[in-house]
Amino acid sequence: MEIIKNIYMLVGIVRHIDLLRLEEGAKQYLTRLNISFEIITAKSSALKVKTRQWKCSSGEHAEIPRLISLTQDLFQRFLDLPVTVYPIAYTPAVVDDVEPEWISDKMLNLGVTLKDIHNDTGIDKLNLSSWINGIQPLSQDVKAMFFYYFECIQQRKDQNTKQKEFTEPCYN
Repeated sequence: MEIIKNIYMLVGIVRHIDLLRLEEGAKQYLTRLNISFEIITAKSSALKVKTRQWKCSSGEHAEIPRLISLTQDLFQRFLDLPVTVYPIAYTPAVVDDVEPEWISDKMLNLGVTLKDIHNDTGIDKLNLSSWINGIQPLSQDVKAMFFYYFECIQQRKDQNTKQKEFTEPCYN
């Protein structure tokens, strides 16, 4: 199995045993930190590698400088070449923080009831109640629905507040 995408580009530059060791090192990064590597170009004078970290179950996300140093350390163990790294750090989705407690807080702060959500979305109250009370797990789709639902409610409230500010006549 090819752990490092385009590793075949290193054939002739790196010994076969070192290719296997390089793959094994990359496999450990993939397993522990969900980091993947892709060789962009490989010449006998230089190497370009794209390094990307995906969502990691351990929550240990690396910043760009760390991705660069991890990649250079890994590849320079087996190659005596300069390694240019094109890092892509993991950026969490805005909906990742949506949990039952978050939903309850939003409902309380915005004055939204279960009936309001039901009327606005058409989703049955049993499912809504199960998600809000943490009985049923929230899928990514459901998290997104709640996130953007409350964003919309907040925008409506902000617009209403702005309209009320300008309803007083001015007699100067």
